[in-house]
Amino acid sequence: MEETSNEKFLSRRRSAALKAFKVKDERVATLKKVAAILQKSEIERTAEETGILISCSDVVKEVNLRQEKRDKIKARLEEVEDAPEILEEKCMRLAAAISRATSLAVYTGAGISTAASIPDYRGTNGVWTRMQQGKDIGNHDLSQAEPTLTHMALYALYKARVLKHVVSQNCDGLHLRSGIPRNLLSEVHGNMYVEVCRACKPSREYWRLFDVTEKTARYQHHTGRLCHRCNSMLQDSIVHFGERGSLPWPINWNGATRAAKQADVILCLGSSLKVLKKYPWLWQMDKPVQKRASLYIVNLQWTPKDENAVLKINGKCDEVMRKVMSHLGLDIPQYNRTKDPIFFHAVKLQNGERLSTTQPCLEEPPIKKEPLSQSSDENVECTVRQTTDDKEEDCVSTVTTDTTTAYPAPFFTALPFLSMGLPFPPMYMYPQLTPVFYYPFIQIPNTPTEAPKPKPACSFCMEHEGSLSCLYYQRDGDITSNKTERKQEEEGTIHAPIASPKNPGWFGKGYRKGMKKKR
Repeated sequence: MEETSNEKFLSRRRSAALKAFKVKDERVATLKKVAAILQKSEIERTAEETGILISCSDVVKEVNLRQEKRDKIKARLEEVEDAPEILEEKCMRLAAAISRATSLAVYTGAGISTAASIPDYRGTNGVWTRMQQGKDIGNHDLSQAEPTLTHMALYALYKARVLKHVVSQNCDGLHLRSGIPRNLLSEVHGNMYVEVCRACKPSREYWRLFDVTEKTARYQHHTGRLCHRCNSMLQDSIVHFGERGSLPWPINWNGATRAAKQADVILCLGSSLKVLKKYPWLWQMDKPVQKRASLYIVNLQWTPKDENAVLKINGKCDEVMRKVMSHLGLDIPQYNRTKDPIFFHAVKLQNGERLSTTQPCLEEPPIKKEPLSQSSDENVECTVRQTTDDKEEDCVSTVTTDTTTAYPAPFFTALPFLSMGLPFPPMYMYPQLTPVFYYPFIQIPNTPTEAPKPKPACSFCMEHEGSLSCLYYQRDGDITSNKTERKQEEEGTIHAPIASPKNPGWFGKGYRKGMKKKR
């Protein structure tokens, strides 16, 4: 009896599952049939097809909703440019907002590097778009890329003390090569020219003149080279999808969150914002809508933040920034390879490391050294002789003093002044006594002693940026950089640090954990 009951139960379950599959197959078949009918014009439809549409009205609504979603996705992927008159007006509005800003933060994406022959990702000719279409993405030599007009315009805004921070999703390192200091830059996806030793505390950086990601991949970051200090394996700084960027440099999440909280104007350049939208602290989501920063977006495609933006400019980044800088009255400097910090701060490969990479290196700029002529040599010798002679004269003048002061009289020779009734001994009796002792009203001016000038940590930064600390590379025992940052914070050029979420990672996980702890 028990066996028969179990068999009946199993047969019922099978029949119910078969009915569900049949219903699902029938619905899919009707959806396909209705979609095929709707693709035809009303004239081409037969009476039977119109009857099917009338009988399956719910299926027709579902097909129409699906088609609308597809059309929206296609429209969002299209690149649209504003008319020249509208673009000019929008650029004037953006320039006015930048001129009024007290703290400007800029978020950049792959769109600002397309002018440097680096393809973007989600554009009409982007890497992922071509991969979805089954096309070849082509070979792109990133070692030939140089900072574009947009990169140099941001550098000009930094020099004008308008730009406070740059959050970049690019790995090409062009922001740092344009001249923006590392403390004002957050490369949240890493830098292709930087490899790091995580075993050293703090982590030790190595700038290279080639792409260090040749042998690395997702969850595999070893570059095949060793640290010069602790002999540990070096790793790249790239952050892939699904990974968390925990490096203090070049990712610098603390600087990004600090700048985002203090910004009153946020400018997004060439980014689809599909990744950055997942970080709520970058958009001041903890503040009321009225107190959030004004958002300005420059992109050819749709972004998920368009509805929250004060102004959306559909145009190319270089063209927009050229017009904005002209309205601001600021000149955009041209990129100069001799002022590129990577060529000065890069660590060259040692003899045993030369076979660790096959990537092409950046072409170093030629350093011009003018040969000294004979006349210049003679001038140098003359100046040296003059200085030595001057030193000798000074030494002689200090030694050959007056004979009266050369052999000072003993103290008891000044005692007869008491019998003379004089309050003070005469100078000929006691030449060691100073004139101030006789004439207290005479004030000798204090000669200012010159303080020793501090030595710059980096000759490149001192020559081109006038900074005593190194602005681009963390050196061993570089304490001066921290001191200068503290001075800048006190003066107001750099804001004081604000508590930020530790190790925020992807998709706001760290931010949510921090909010839970606060609650």
